[in-house]
Amino acid sequence: MPSINSYRKAAVIGTGFSGLGAAIKLEKELGIKAQIFEISEDVGGTWQANTYPGAECDIPSHLYSLSYELNPTWTKHYSGQKEIYAYLQGVAKKYHLYERIRFHTEVIRAEWIEHRQQWEVEWRSTQDQRTEMGYFDIVFAGLGPLRIPNIPSEFSGFDGPIVHTARWDPKIDFKDKRVAVIGCGATAIQVIPELRKVASHIYSYQRTPAWVAPRDQFTYPRIIKFVFRMFPILVRLHRILLFLQHEMYYVYFGYYRSFLGRLVHGAFKKLVALRLTRAGRPDLIPVLTPNYPPGCKRIAKSEIYLEALAKPNVTVIRSSVDEIKGRTLIDGNGNKTEVDILVLATGFDIQGFSGNLKIYGRNKSLLSEKWATSFPKTYKTVTIHGYPNFFLMLGPSTGLGHNSVVTMIEIQINFAINCLKHVIKKDLAAIEPKASAQDMFVSKLQSSFDGTVWRGGCRSWYMNDSGELYGLWSGTITSFWWSLRSPNFRDFIEHKRAIPITMV
Repeated sequence: MPSINSYRKAAVIGTGFSGLGAAIKLEKELGIKAQIFEISEDVGGTWQANTYPGAECDIPSHLYSLSYELNPTWTKHYSGQKEIYAYLQGVAKKYHLYERIRFHTEVIRAEWIEHRQQWEVEWRSTQDQRTEMGYFDIVFAGLGPLRIPNIPSEFSGFDGPIVHTARWDPKIDFKDKRVAVIGCGATAIQVIPELRKVASHIYSYQRTPAWVAPRDQFTYPRIIKFVFRMFPILVRLHRILLFLQHEMYYVYFGYYRSFLGRLVHGAFKKLVALRLTRAGRPDLIPVLTPNYPPGCKRIAKSEIYLEALAKPNVTVIRSSVDEIKGRTLIDGNGNKTEVDILVLATGFDIQGFSGNLKIYGRNKSLLSEKWATSFPKTYKTVTIHGYPNFFLMLGPSTGLGHNSVVTMIEIQINFAINCLKHVIKKDLAAIEPKASAQDMFVSKLQSSFDGTVWRGGCRSWYMNDSGELYGLWSGTITSFWWSLRSPNFRDFIEHKRAIPITMV
């Protein structure tokens, strides 16, 4: 790229798929070597942080990877945490990103300075708490929604070891211990079968059970991995077929009231009954059969979870924990259970994803305050009115229930790069979406949820406190690509570059 772009400075926050992908494309497409900030000691994002037993991805490995960094040697159809973490480390090394990453560094403030037409970014070392500051023309926030653990305050009074699945402590010894697991989302579904193997007893507290589909898990034979290495086109073809398969799942999510939707719902009920009957616990069928349509909350995948709940050393308690006295949990029915260890599989604070980071746009508008009191509006899920040259990855309206978010991230990054190409071509200082364009985008997106399973009557993490669906894209990935394929710059405010005054 022409050296004219080298004066534009970019900051990338985070080193998961979003942060690494943004840094790679900034350099490859625009010739900009971004400064990258990472709060932990290594790259990987959620796959570096989540180390609980059984941590795996519920999207096939060949689909849950960057399109330009296919991996022919994935071990299993659904990869575990360690293998995805190693994949991201490999990507960072290949593109020489480690040398530009400030590890153990938390970005605590990003503020648009109007007279400079730049972002003033402040960061803090997590080791010595020393703060520094710098100025950047562009900011990419790859914070990720699964970042800040949701730790309900009522559990703080437990008189024993407490661990959240997102902050796993490997030093805790679960052998022959009585363990309470709070929650029934994806992490609980993965961790319970593993803990059951060593604990004396598991108590699974779940107010509302989850729909669980069996995975088609398998290990790739050496001959297949050899063929994939020799003929990369076959890896891409395999990925395309997986993508199309998962796109087809949307037919149910989008039309769950149809005849096909009713067939799928019925099949899920029969499958739960069949698996629990085979496990010798038909009494658990009414306990573990949800009363909402599959997909209204995210469908989990596991071929061993329901079977684990049916084991003699596991008790399912369909209630919340209302009170804690010492090590005794008192549920909503007044029943008391004494345990040794408390495991919180209570998910993440999706609405408070920015954590300690304060993002101030034009007129010192604080993003977290704005979004705390109203729907978190974006334009095309990437840009935000009032926040010039600020690009948010995997924020509001980007979650999926049927396919790979890594593909969503790549589409978002391409949209942001196209915006920046326009900025560079016209020698602008920055761009941001118009409020009217942003409002229209959000309005159309919200109305498109009508008739989908996500408005099927349940309460999920896809919703904010007002019951609005803010965490999801309403359609297929193909529709997302179509919406973001080419920015309409009539929808943007163009910030002209300030002309410096020269004193004669």
